[in-house]
Amino acid sequence: MTLLEFFFIISWIIILVLAIDIWRREKFNAVHFLLFILMWGWLLTFTLFPWILKWIWDIFWVARWADVLVYWSVVFLLYFVLLLLTKHVENKEALTSLIRELAIENSPKKVIKGKEVFIIPSYNEWEVVKSTIKNILDNGYKNILVINDWSRDNSRDILEKFWDKIIVLNHYKNRGQWAALETGFEYIRRYGDIEYVITFDADWQHSLSDLKEFEKIMKEHKKIDVLLWSRFMWKKKVWVPFTRKIILKLGVLFTYFISNINLTDTHNGYRVIRKKALEKIKITQDGMTHASEIIDIISTEKIVYKEVPVHIIYTEYSMAKWQSSSNAISIALRIIWSKFFK
Repeated sequence: MTLLEFFFIISWIIILVLAIDIWRREKFNAVHFLLFILMWGWLLTFTLFPWILKWIWDIFWVARWADVLVYWSVVFLLYFVLLLLTKHVENKEALTSLIRELAIENSPKKVIKGKEVFIIPSYNEWEVVKSTIKNILDNGYKNILVINDWSRDNSRDILEKFWDKIIVLNHYKNRGQWAALETGFEYIRRYGDIEYVITFDADWQHSLSDLKEFEKIMKEHKKIDVLLWSRFMWKKKVWVPFTRKIILKLGVLFTYFISNINLTDTHNGYRVIRKKALEKIKITQDGMTHASEIIDIISTEKIVYKEVPVHIIYTEYSMAKWQSSSNAISIALRIIWSKFFK
């Protein structure tokens, strides 16, 4: 027995033991177990019966028997990386769920009653969040739910000044806009006696004047469960930097091919969602990926939606906080991972 054969025998023994142990602890499903066993059988067969490799040569024109092992080893390593990535994602989601439960548990648990509620995710927005909240209140809206996503500035002190007018949920670790929105959605699922939620940015980009149109649509069309707002449906062109406009157009094409839904604006945070639809819309993606995930859920669950034009107020402050164009690639990869590998 050569040293290489001895190494392979030890390897398949370790793989077999690991596979059986993980299977016993129910850490992966039958498909994963089968793949481990196939890898184990591959090593065993070609270690004890190397003459079989001659047959492989004739079929696949493999120059050396070691090449076969290398190819399969690479495939196995890639598969193992996917397993590790899946586990990493599961751990992140578990941590976020814990932080969400702590935020809701330590909240006033006040039942929100009325027609609508504004859900505002906020992270280090102390410069503008006060004006945003005051603007909503001054326009006659009463229900505001702010999710303070572990801001490290003076946001918490500013939000406490509205303690008798709004509800604030505090994350004890920053989890991103997706997690903040889902925390707000979960609170409404439990304590919301309302018709619909309005997702609203804290940086004052969204115009309250557009809400009259959505109220009319939601009242006249009871079957519509989601309104998706668009910056690009007006006859008058909306100013957006050229490179960002290209990224947004590519995002529209990507969304169409991935989710089979045709929109003009895929990453606008201004949305209206009926409460009953929140049972189907449960966000799991992090960062800005949640915008594409919501659209994918709408397509998959066949939720009735309508795209409506809105005005966006661009300021130096809001533009300074824009996501970099290069981040679009990361968003696309994460959406593909979630849809096909998760």
